[in-house]
Amino acid sequence: MKSILFAALVLVFASVQTSNAIARELAEFQAEADQYYAAGNYKKAFKGYFKLAKIGDHYSQYWVANMYANGEGKRADLENAYAWSVLAAESGRQKLVRNSEELFSRNVDKDGARKKAEKLKRKYGKQALEEKAKLIAKRDAGRRAGSCTGSRLTCRGTYGYDAPLSQGIGSGPILGSGER
Repeated sequence: MKSILFAALVLVFASVQTSNAIARELAEFQAEADQYYAAGNYKKAFKGYFKLAKIGDHYSQYWVANMYANGEGKRADLENAYAWSVLAAESGRQKLVRNSEELFSRNVDKDGARKKAEKLKRKYGKQALEEKAKLIAKRDAGRRAGSCTGSRLTCRGTYGYDAPLSQGIGSGPILGSGER
């Protein structure tokens, strides 16, 4: 019983340390983009914020939105500004929500802005990133469990049976037979 408790504590400690390391790296990348912005190097600042914005960093999504709105580092584009501000507003922070509402009100083509925001949300929104993370975790768990052979010709359990990877989903004996 003590060994199980110890193992659980080690796992919790390791995950906290990993989270702290990731948070430090994120802060470093944000600080680098902030420095570029403060120096007036908007193209490099935009590039740094954009990379972080695509992985769900609300701070960077806010800056990408404002840089699009002001034409800093990119051509001014209120539709893109609004779309990125919608993602930032997913954080629930009132400042980011108000910014999104203000950017929406500045858009001439409100339908176009909504469509662009929905498209971006499907790709980089909180739900989309969570689903992508789950798929990656599932794939990595399968690899750690040894479900794929070294040659990558066969993966056990990926499709519910042993299938060559070239067959893909829906072409094996279970799904390919028309049964669903």
